[in-house]
Amino acid sequence: MSNDLNLTDTQSYWFVGSIYDDKDHTERFIEDGIWEFNPEAKPIDSIKSIKAGERIAIKSSYIRKNGLPFDNRGHAVSVMAIKAIGTVIENLGDGKNLKVDWEADSTLREWYFFTNRNTVWKVIPETAIRAGLIDFAFHGQAQDIDMFRNDPYWRERFGDNAKENSSFDWTNFYEEMASKLLTFRGRRDELIAGIHKISEKSDVMSILNDQYEKGIEGVPLKDICPFTVMAMFNRGITDDNRKIIAKGLADLLDVSQPVPESFDSIPLADNRNTKFFGYSYERQPDDIDNLWDVFARAISFSDLDNEGEDEDARLDFIDAYDTASQGYGVGWNLTMGLYWIRPWNFLTLDGQSQEYINKKLNIKISMNSLKGRCTANDYLELLDNLDIRFQEDSYPVHSFPELSLAAYKYQPDNSDKSSKRNWNDIIPSQVKQLCYEKQSYEFTLDEFLERFTNDIRERYPNRKDIVGGVKHLLKLMVEDGKMELLSKGVYRFLDEDSVSNLDIETSPELYIPVSPDTYSIDNITADGCFLPKSKIKMILKRLQAKKNIILQGPPGTGKTWLAKRLAFALIGQRDDSKIKAVQFHPNLSYEDFIRGWRPSGEGKLTLVDGPFMEMIDNALKDPDSKHVIVIEEINRGNPAQVFGEMLTLLETDKRAPDEALELSYKRESGERIYIPSNLYVIGTMNIADRSLALVDLALRRRFAFIDLQPTLGKAWRDWVQDKNGINAEFLYEIEKRINALNDEISKDASLGAQFQIGHSYVTPANSMNITDAKEWFFEVIETEVAPLLDEYWFDDLEKSQKTQKRLTEGL
Repeated sequence: MSNDLNLTDTQSYWFVGSIYDDKDHTERFIEDGIWEFNPEAKPIDSIKSIKAGERIAIKSSYIRKNGLPFDNRGHAVSVMAIKAIGTVIENLGDGKNLKVDWEADSTLREWYFFTNRNTVWKVIPETAIRAGLIDFAFHGQAQDIDMFRNDPYWRERFGDNAKENSSFDWTNFYEEMASKLLTFRGRRDELIAGIHKISEKSDVMSILNDQYEKGIEGVPLKDICPFTVMAMFNRGITDDNRKIIAKGLADLLDVSQPVPESFDSIPLADNRNTKFFGYSYERQPDDIDNLWDVFARAISFSDLDNEGEDEDARLDFIDAYDTASQGYGVGWNLTMGLYWIRPWNFLTLDGQSQEYINKKLNIKISMNSLKGRCTANDYLELLDNLDIRFQEDSYPVHSFPELSLAAYKYQPDNSDKSSKRNWNDIIPSQVKQLCYEKQSYEFTLDEFLERFTNDIRERYPNRKDIVGGVKHLLKLMVEDGKMELLSKGVYRFLDEDSVSNLDIETSPELYIPVSPDTYSIDNITADGCFLPKSKIKMILKRLQAKKNIILQGPPGTGKTWLAKRLAFALIGQRDDSKIKAVQFHPNLSYEDFIRGWRPSGEGKLTLVDGPFMEMIDNALKDPDSKHVIVIEEINRGNPAQVFGEMLTLLETDKRAPDEALELSYKRESGERIYIPSNLYVIGTMNIADRSLALVDLALRRRFAFIDLQPTLGKAWRDWVQDKNGINAEFLYEIEKRINALNDEISKDASLGAQFQIGHSYVTPANSMNITDAKEWFFEVIETEVAPLLDEYWFDDLEKSQKTQKRLTEGL
């Protein structure tokens, strides 16, 4: 980033398109000294907000796979060409027209990765990425392509360590298969014949005869949609069989990418019906054609190579999506199919992903279709929202495949305790399913057990008497009037409408259960903690005994980083579902953190639980597991006010039902709450912040306080040398200089040890590729350490300047 910009700059910069009516108007705009929005379109409010004096650039966004100045490994790359830059002279206020002073040099320059297809894009330099774009477009600075390639949002596809983190190698195979499959849109007879031949050659593929070719009417399937073809190897079978089927289809379609070695994070179609359409008597004549249409529109929308096509492609996709989603049996499966064909562009909304998005990412999914699902606009709005959030360093996930993988691991506890809660729902659902498959409302107990016993055993591994449990529930269904007992072991299901209208969708249960990775003190050290193992062990011991600890120390000592890893080690697994992180701030209230009244969508007030009550509920429902809430900057709020009566309940000896108290806001008369013993609290506190008040003594009594200090030494040197390739001698010199600085700060009467510089300042990110260690260290001092020292010695800036010079002098 150049010296022209800093992240406190609030000026708006505008990137605008120039293509409409299938014509690029750039030359006319420059010649006439104007910029205008499509005269046939509605005015845009954001254009009205553009001010005279603000900078503007004409851009064109597209996708490219070839001719790039870096190795894109076959992935499509977003490109934005800057075709002209200028300064706004006057805004005519109609939402369409500007007068612009365009600069003479209009040499086209290409910017990669961070792009936007909207005709009008407002950019403020609030992040390094945005500031870099502005510097590139308006100040002639080169793009730091390596930084972008290794950013969390792009590094899986383009980063230096992509081969070491190749969780999503499968995406290349899936994308090519989809592209090749599209060529068979007009020759489906050839496609079905090819599937026939594959099935004749393989015992595994013979499954496809029953699954795809024989309809309920007993004749071979005469047509097929592309998503159903993909579903042939994306269903609940072994990985080995998936590979065999995928290989057969790849050979048929002439796919050059290798079959994936792993299928982690890829959602599966329901084994009971993997078709995306109904049988001939169930579906409308155009259902399969509509699925081919949305398939083609989705690929076209994802692979645009011309900005002018963007709006039309988006509208075409919306129309095709909304039409196809009305087909029989499509449901949420459509989003899963879109994810299969373009996983970097589309999101799967299977049940497990919906749960992760709602509960972990706290995003409400709009569902405005007549069937209570997403319309195309709902879906695209969610994609756009997530795409923005992915580019935040601190966001839990940074791409759609990463989100799907996180959802895949966000598996509910599969214990007998939790399965009991579903038993009464699952068995009736399976009764409906059996009737649907038989196309008959009569069935026998033996038919039910033959069809579902294995499935039930997998869902409920701790249930001893499956047969007895099924018999009991069928008896209850008879007593409730939902079924009729015709004779011993023979039943008739009475709710015929629920069977004839059954819309089979992907179930969260169809994900293959994945055990979270185990995690221990050794993992904390391996992840980059430079504390002695004995101290880490002591901290965990105090956490287990006290239940509540606070990590306190100077800035840059890795308090938040360590807090989350201590939580994993306490739990014994790297399981994000049992951890919640929140941050205190001066405006945080009891109503935000514990429980309070909030406006609802109907204009009424609703009693809403805050994150602490949510964690209490999670811990109570899962008493066999440890749960942890991490509170960052715990002293930035007013802890006594935010915790309220929970401050008493935090005490170790108060964590029992008989110590429960009424909350300030009760859901019902007599409701009493206690904090379970399996809920732990880890707080962090920056003791160098002069603006913070002293911690309440009542809070101090309930927490164990752990001091963290800057930790440089052999462990730190070995780590940085191994991960970033920096010479050991250079690291030793850095260590000496930082230690000398910290010694000076500690001895300063106006500061003290709590103002030392933590090791995090000079510990590069694990994925950071440092080619010039000296340049990296100088940048850290200039942009991170120097501003801090200027703040420390604000009344003696000469001293600050001399100290800064000693840090870099002679290197």
